[in-house]
Amino acid sequence: MTNNEVYARVFGEIVEEMKKGNLPWARPWKGSGFPVNAVTKRAYSGGNVVALWFKAMAKGWTDLGFVTFKQAQAAGCMVRKGEKGTYVYFMSRAEKKDQEEKEDKQFYFFAKSFVVFNVEQLEEVEEGALAKLKSTEDTRTELERNAEADCMVSATGASICHTNDMRAYYDHTSDYINMPHVTAFTSTSGYYGTLFHELTHWTGTERRCNRNLSGKYGNPDYAFEELVAEIGAAFLSARFGMESVTQSAAYLQSWARACEAHPEMLARAASMAQTAADFVTGEKVAPVAAAA
Repeated sequence: MTNNEVYARVFGEIVEEMKKGNLPWARPWKGSGFPVNAVTKRAYSGGNVVALWFKAMAKGWTDLGFVTFKQAQAAGCMVRKGEKGTYVYFMSRAEKKDQEEKEDKQFYFFAKSFVVFNVEQLEEVEEGALAKLKSTEDTRTELERNAEADCMVSATGASICHTNDMRAYYDHTSDYINMPHVTAFTSTSGYYGTLFHELTHWTGTERRCNRNLSGKYGNPDYAFEELVAEIGAAFLSARFGMESVTQSAAYLQSWARACEAHPEMLARAASMAQTAADFVTGEKVAPVAAAA
């Protein structure tokens, strides 16, 4: 299976939702955070987060723990009859052929898909097994979440100007973010979601995450950077259990067309968004690989 076939398998339903005008990573719920491997408790990253968020929202799952079929069995549980898994992917590395005489071997990466099941699709075989897989509830208050978000934003060192200008934007030339005051927003989630969107743009400069910020409004490069910023903002909002809001709904159909024509686009944007979110938080999220 080619990389594009893997990405089409993982993101096919998401692209269809985008065609309908829905933004699959704009999470309507609070406090759920990131999908994790329910056994190792390691967070998924990049495009897998988008894929698992979408499936959780579509199925109404409130727990974001996932396991492979073998992991469920090893943990004393089993997948309920009739339940269908969700495709995710990981990148594997292989050595290029015909390099016998080369000192420095060259490698290439390729995508491989595998299937996971949400813990709400399981039933326990051993008493108490399912409870061990359940996610721990986030007990932070809204004030605590907001304070933590403020500390993270301050630690970035980004120049953020709160003004009476009702536009939120990142000025690439002067390297500063303009933000309306928090009182101008109808919710604190709206304020932070907008700020996180602009912070993702802020990471794109050459000395930070080095993305292409040269695109002009309306062209493909600009639209792709908006896609990165949308997903980056969703990742940062999830860190603090905040409702995810969209800033770029106007691009939905163009994104859907581009992702359908180029299945790797969504995976690439999500990977860049993950790198941006890691830069903002100062943390590296370890990707979840396939279980043996």
